[in-house]
Order: sequence, then C-alpha cells, then structure tokens
Amino acid sequence: MDTRDEIIQILEKKGSILQKDLWKELNIDSSKCSRILRKLEKEDIIRRLEVVVDGVKTFKIVPADAEIEEEKEEELSLQQIMERMEDLTGLPPCFGCKEFECEAQNCIKMEVWFLRRIRD
Repeated sequence: MDTRDEIIQILEKKGSILQKDLWKELNIDSSKCSRILRKLEKEDIIRRLEVVVDGVKTFKIVPADAEIEEEKEEELSLQQIMERMEDLTGLPPCFGCKEFECEAQNCIKMEVWFLRRIRD
C-alpha cells in the first residue's frame, strides 16, 4: 500500500487528523506529507483546514465532503476561546493564563480586563 492510500485509509477510519500527527503516524517527513496532501487536495479527495493547536498553526485533514460546520468550530485559536469564555463568564484572564510566574498587579491582561469591567 502506498502512502497516498494509507492517508485515505486513515481518514476513513478517523474522519479527520492533524497534519502534524499524520506525518508522524506514517513515519514520513513533513515535506513529503505536505506534497502528497496538496495532490490529494487538488484531486478533491481531501481538504486541509488551517487550525491553531497549542498556539501553533497546522492543518486539519478532512475528507473533501466533510461538514463545513466542523471547519468553523475548529478554526478558533486558544486565545479566541479564552476571550469568549472571559466575555461569557466574566472571569479574569488569570483563569486561563499560562504565565505561572505572573503577578496580578503587574499584568497587562489583568489591567485591561479590570478597566473593561469598570467601564461596563
């Protein structure tokens, strides 16, 4: 079985996969994987959806006929999700902050959050 067929088989089994996970699973280098995926995309077999995972841009590989709703949902970055949670819950940015050594009195994010709250 060639790599192209393996990719199609993986998508049939999983439904979708991140490009960075795909080339690791196939044990090939990322540029070879990208070339094959571009060909499959031109043939309208797959779609590559740009997503941000842990702050890093990658592509989610889905069959060409995959639902568009999923595409919109997956395109949200962690930052966008945190901003929406903050807006919905009113929780301070420290709730999802990854800067563990941050001091609230010196935090720009906390200052902006506080100023927005007192203006509302």
